[in-house]
Amino acid sequence: MKFYSNNILSEVEAFKTKDSEREFYKYFKNKLPGVGILKITPYPSFYADLYYEYKGKTLIIKFMDTQEDTFSILEEELMEIMEEESLYLRENIDKEGLNFNFKYVFFMPYVDLSKYSYDFAKSNIIDKSIFERILNNEESMDSYMSEPNDEITLNLMRYYLCKEYHVMKKEDSNRLINKEFKKLLFSYKDHNYQAMPLTKTQVAKINSIKYGNTLFIGPAGSGKTTTLLARAIKLSKVYNKDKFLFITFNKQLMNDIKNNLDMTNSKNENLEIINFHSYILGLSKKYGLKIEKNSKKNFDQQFDTIFTKVSQIYKDKNLYKGIFIDEAENFKEEHFLFLENVLYKTKKFLMISADKGKDIRGTLMDFVGGWENFDFRDIKEFNKNYRSTKSLTGFTNNFIDNVISYSQEKNLIVPDDYLIKSASQRIKGDSVCIEKVETIEEKFQEIINKINFLQEKKKINISDICIIFPFNKRKTGTRSVIYFQYLLKKALDDADIPYISAHEEITNLNYKSGVTISNIYSINNLEYKAVILCELEMLFNHSLGNEYTMSDSHSFIKNINVVYTAITRATDYLQIFTLMDKEDSDIIKMLWESVV
Repeated sequence: MKFYSNNILSEVEAFKTKDSEREFYKYFKNKLPGVGILKITPYPSFYADLYYEYKGKTLIIKFMDTQEDTFSILEEELMEIMEEESLYLRENIDKEGLNFNFKYVFFMPYVDLSKYSYDFAKSNIIDKSIFERILNNEESMDSYMSEPNDEITLNLMRYYLCKEYHVMKKEDSNRLINKEFKKLLFSYKDHNYQAMPLTKTQVAKINSIKYGNTLFIGPAGSGKTTTLLARAIKLSKVYNKDKFLFITFNKQLMNDIKNNLDMTNSKNENLEIINFHSYILGLSKKYGLKIEKNSKKNFDQQFDTIFTKVSQIYKDKNLYKGIFIDEAENFKEEHFLFLENVLYKTKKFLMISADKGKDIRGTLMDFVGGWENFDFRDIKEFNKNYRSTKSLTGFTNNFIDNVISYSQEKNLIVPDDYLIKSASQRIKGDSVCIEKVETIEEKFQEIINKINFLQEKKKINISDICIIFPFNKRKTGTRSVIYFQYLLKKALDDADIPYISAHEEITNLNYKSGVTISNIYSINNLEYKAVILCELEMLFNHSLGNEYTMSDSHSFIKNINVVYTAITRATDYLQIFTLMDKEDSDIIKMLWESVV
């Protein structure tokens, strides 16, 4: 049997590998010719240990370690619960309207039911005596398989049973997909999308859950958010009477996740998806605490005051079974402490996902994240890149090496977990292109030429192209202000190229009506097939001198983070335009020297 997930180590009962399960796999692993998917949670309060299929036939198994003495005491109650569970699964699958054939079986190798006369047991339980007959080749597992399903029904039902083992992408995405299963095409709001199965490694990470604090650390594109969200979905189904909270820092990622769940109809009423500021302001509203538009204090100052008061009001409220925090590099330590305090006291889940290299707001101090004073029972490192091609990933890895070497030369100690390299799981792809231009007019012309090239030669849809620059505007040494975005818009207008400006409602699954143009802050959670990075001249600190202040080092690393975040937005094609020579900027020099 080929396993679609393995090496699962979980403390959650629903995902534990049971003794009876190990016995089953020990015997059948190399004898069953089909494919097995472990630990499915298709519906609230329901979970099963194995979904198995072969030639269109299916079998869903729940393994039970029930011993003979326990069963003899609780036989009627257990049989009633098992039968109700079987009917519950049947009713929910029938609601899908696919006429799906399946068998749901309880595997109980430590109980002999031959002396009991339960009709349900005859077709739905493999007990000790039946298991022995199978081991002695006196009976076949085939007798417990369903009638065959056609390929379309089988593919759709497999998706419905384990949606969290899939990732949604646009129809024309050419990502690596799991070779065991086909991608599924969907139509949603007049556009086509595809659900692609996750890999065995990803599925194992989803299910290997421990109680307490867990940290996901890894680079952009390594599947942290995908794994975090899948865990949130699974746990909110298993514990459907408890509340769960999925927190992002900005609304853009929140909208992306909500859009994904809406598209796949994976919403769970007990799982709230919200960004941090909206969550705190929502709690504060009932106490009359709100942001005043005409206040002398800016938004951040008012929010900090409100947050302090909310923290006092909700201290130790114990509202949630689990909280999942994405974009942790943007949160302060007091934010983590507050969220930890609204969790249950025991058997709780706090899961944090972080990529320090994406700290473009300068939240981290001395390379230390606000979560790093927490005790973590589990730390999972993510180092496979599912987003970018091998050429783009190689370029990013080289850039990281160059940054680390440069930092060492300048005696700037960068921690090992600050910029993390990854291994691409995709095709080789095109090399990164860096081009030096002499004037801003030439830069605009080259951008226009590149957009036409990407559409005509690379067949990239205009919706999948993004132009990224560090800031919307910058003051020059003479205190005049350069509004780069307006100059860019005029150049695109003159070339009759449609464009949109990035905003918080844009998600990765949106079909855009033109090229996206954006500063790094409005695009840091999105990805595009083609990225054109320009106007790096806007960065304020391109080099570190032999003598530098702490402020200089923070500014320089923040600029490195801006560049890292920008180049990791590209999945297939990256073009960089610069007015600066290598001699003018150490950052530009490191980029040039990173080309594969």
